[in-house]
Amino acid sequence: MSSRDRNALAVTLLLALSLAGCGRALAPVGTGSAATRDAASGASIEPGPGQPVPDEGGPASPVAFPSATFTDPRPSPLLSPVLPPTYTFRWSPNVPIPGGPVPTRYRYKLFEENGTDFDFQTILVKPDSLLLFYAPGFAGWPEVDASVTQVTLHDLEPYRAYILVLVATSGFGHYDQVVSFYRNALYFHVNPALVVDRGNDGTR
Repeated sequence: MSSRDRNALAVTLLLALSLAGCGRALAPVGTGSAATRDAASGASIEPGPGQPVPDEGGPASPVAFPSATFTDPRPSPLLSPVLPPTYTFRWSPNVPIPGGPVPTRYRYKLFEENGTDFDFQTILVKPDSLLLFYAPGFAGWPEVDASVTQVTLHDLEPYRAYILVLVATSGFGHYDQVVSFYRNALYFHVNPALVVDRGNDGTR
């Protein structure tokens, strides 16, 4: 083989190797965990144990924890309802994707702005900190079965702010992994002069 032929072969090999290297460099490389979004809030959630992430572009995987949403009053991170000292709060279970868990019980707890159970400002800023502190046992939280979807709170202190938190649970120790002011945490104020008319159901 002549030197000219050897040079041509070397150039061909170098070109082939460089093209192969470019192909590998352009391939996507995963450097972090994937994220999914809470169906009710649209907020980004980092998946944890037992929280499958849906495939990109494919059907969503079942939610791996039970959940529920307050329906009266509607929760909002921007607007806090003003309620009378006695009020009946209502909620509904979130319909799971087929195969997902259905709530079998609910736990709830009322936090007062001047209370000593948990720092009120911490709940407002980082509501999921409640799960880190109370889960999985939720000691001191009243519990009802799945047939109960409301609770009446009596004689709330006038001109105070409160947060009512609801956690859905199911068998095998599963519980809602999110506390959100979009669905299962209610920040509200109390006005003693307020009378609420709910319309046709005859309650006030």
